[in-house]
Amino acid sequence: MPSPLVEAWTMSNEANLYLLKQIPAAYLGDSYAPRTRTVAGQFAHMHGVRIRWMQYAAPDLVGNLKTFPRGSTPTKSQLTSALKASEKMIARYLQRCDETGKVKHWKGNPPTYLAYLVAHEAHHRGLAMVAMRMNGRKLTKKAVYGQWQWGKKFNER
Repeated sequence: MPSPLVEAWTMSNEANLYLLKQIPAAYLGDSYAPRTRTVAGQFAHMHGVRIRWMQYAAPDLVGNLKTFPRGSTPTKSQLTSALKASEKMIARYLQRCDETGKVKHWKGNPPTYLAYLVAHEAHHRGLAMVAMRMNGRKLTKKAVYGQWQWGKKFNER
């Protein structure tokens, strides 16, 4: 049975996937300023950070997962697949951390590590939304606020 840490992590990634699903493909190249990450780049960055953490803390879990090249604009399908794969990798690590009570190369405990991961990714979802708004794009209220309705399953929204 997954630990509460894994359940919370899974919900956090569901928020990423929910928002990504709501974003029209034409918006993925938007950025909020020159030389900043695009909307697609924000999601690619989340995936990349996950891999880099695991290359350092638990290389045995990385398998054949790869980061996206810097400056690339992956498709929604590529991002969705990558985020699902790296979610599972992090979930396995969080389960391990919950069982041992330790996080390699982290000064806090497993819940504080999870809090960092969730906050980091929420920050990048926010930057993606800013990029779209700065380009005059609007998402539906369902898309904007749906990612914060943690009490419901995302596929029920």
